[in-house]
Amino acid sequence: MTVGQGSLAWEESEEVRELRTLADSVRDELGDAARAGADGMRLLVGVGSVVDELSVIEPRATQSVWNMLPRASFDPEDPGYDLTESSISRGIDTQLVTRASTLGVNPLLGAIYPNARIGPVFLQAIIVDEALVVVEGLDTVDGFATAWLTSRSDFVVPVLEIWRRTLAMSRPLLGPGEDPPLTRRQVSVACLLALGEKDQTIARRLGLSGRTVEREVRAILEALGARGRTEAAMLMRGRGINGRLRDRRL
Repeated sequence: MTVGQGSLAWEESEEVRELRTLADSVRDELGDAARAGADGMRLLVGVGSVVDELSVIEPRATQSVWNMLPRASFDPEDPGYDLTESSISRGIDTQLVTRASTLGVNPLLGAIYPNARIGPVFLQAIIVDEALVVVEGLDTVDGFATAWLTSRSDFVVPVLEIWRRTLAMSRPLLGPGEDPPLTRRQVSVACLLALGEKDQTIARRLGLSGRTVEREVRAILEALGARGRTEAAMLMRGRGINGRLRDRRL
């Protein structure tokens, strides 16, 4: 199976326009409340701060972790993969909805998040146990990403409404009975491959034989339609030869 950009697209129906407007409204109201010094809101500055906070919050979830990501880029060092695996193993309802364009920057999405859904996502947010939300904010003047963490019902409720509408308009990334393009072990190998590690290092870090790593690397190259390790690494990071991703279909 070849993985890649796909052809899913969303038309601007009235329902989608309403969802976009609602997302813009929630984002604006969050900003207004923050500027007014409202209680019950915490500003997180920088991707590192957001990741650190999620590393504390997500393991405490008891029911659900729902994620809306306009673009879920592939990052071989992202601890979010392990957090998601841990949540699933604990029986937490873990869901991700992202845009179709994500397939152009993360061709391994179906392997990393086989239950991912494709839909019209206009607000980047994580919802934990339907009681706490982490919502994107505006970048700082220095270009650092920000997010707001709050359990205030006047923000949790509308974010939940956006989630439910987005989920209702989404569709599964993988079709009925369709297997992920890579196994979990192959994803682990792919992450190290994307970091430029050699087979010997990959084998040592994952506790595999050299022959097994060679076999898994061949499977990864075949799934990506890559001619070599360098091209595979570029494709996994959303770039093809000369910075262009080839047009591939799921």
